[in-house]
Amino acid sequence: MSSTTCELSLPAYYLTRPIVVGLSGGRDSVALLHLLAKQRCELTAVHVHHGIRGAEADGDADFCRALCAQLHIPYEEQRINAPALAAESGESLETAARLARRAIMKKAAVRHGAAIALAHHADDQAETVLFRLARGAAGPRGMDAVTRAEGCIWLRPLLECTRSQLTQWLTERGLSWRDDSTNAVPDVTRNRLRLEVLPALSRAMGRDVVPIINRSARLQSETLQALDFALAALPSEDPQGRLYLPFVLSQPLPLRKAIIRRYLLQHGVPEVDEAMVVAIDSMLPADATPSRRCLPGGFMAIRRQKRLILSQ
Repeated sequence: MSSTTCELSLPAYYLTRPIVVGLSGGRDSVALLHLLAKQRCELTAVHVHHGIRGAEADGDADFCRALCAQLHIPYEEQRINAPALAAESGESLETAARLARRAIMKKAAVRHGAAIALAHHADDQAETVLFRLARGAAGPRGMDAVTRAEGCIWLRPLLECTRSQLTQWLTERGLSWRDDSTNAVPDVTRNRLRLEVLPALSRAMGRDVVPIINRSARLQSETLQALDFALAALPSEDPQGRLYLPFVLSQPLPLRKAIIRRYLLQHGVPEVDEAMVVAIDSMLPADATPSRRCLPGGFMAIRRQKRLILSQ
C-alpha cells in the first residue's frame, strides 16, 4: 500500500515565521504539529486544559507535554474552568471554552510575535458550511487557510486533508494521538453535524459529500475575494478612513449592504450579521434617528457630518 500524503495548504511565506500551534492531543492537532515540525518551522505548542473530563483531560495534557519534549518544541499549558466561564457569561459550555481558547492563543501569539495555526481539516470545513447555512449565512461560506482577525494571523493548513487521510497518515508512521470521548456523543450541534447529518447526506447523494461541499466553499471564497477587490476600488471612504455617506447612499441596497459589511469587518467589529448591517444602513440618511448605535466588541457607530465613524 502506498504511503498517504498530507500536504499543508499554506503559502511558503508563513512557514518561515514563528507559529503558535493549538495542540489538543487529538489526531488533527498532532498531525499538524508533526507536519509543521517536518518543515522546521519555529513552533510553540499551546495546550488548554478546560477543567472538564477529569482524568481524561489530565492524560491529554501529559501526552501533549511528552510529545513536545520528544520533538524539542517549546510547550505552554493553560488551565481554565470552562463550566464556570459558561455560567458567568451565559454562553454554552462549547462556546465559552472556544472563546477562552482563542483568547489564550491570541496572547501567546502576541508574546511570540507569531501566527496561530489551527488543525481544522476538510471534514471540519464541511461541518462549518452546513452550520452557517443552517443559521442563514449568505452562501456556502467556509474557513480560509489564512485569515487576519482580532489583531492576529490565523492559519488553517489542513483544510485540503480529510479526517480519514490524517488518521491514515499518522497510523502509517506509527504516531499516536488522544481521543476525546465527548466527540463521539451527538450532544452538541457540531457533533450532530459530523456524526449524523454528513453521513446521512452522503447516503442520500450516493457519494462522499465532504469534497463537494469543500469545493462549494472554495468557489464562494473566490467570489467573496473578487467582491472585496471590487469594493476596495470604490470611493466609499474619505482620506481619514471614514465611510463617506453621500457615495454610499447613492448605491443600490445590495451594494450598500456589501460596503457596510466590509467596513465593519475591516475595523474589527465582531459578530457582523445581516441584522447589524441593516441597522447601520437605516441610520445613514441625515434625518434618520438615532445617529449612533452600540455594536459588539465595545464599538460605537456614529453618523456625523456626512460620515460614519466607528469608535471604541
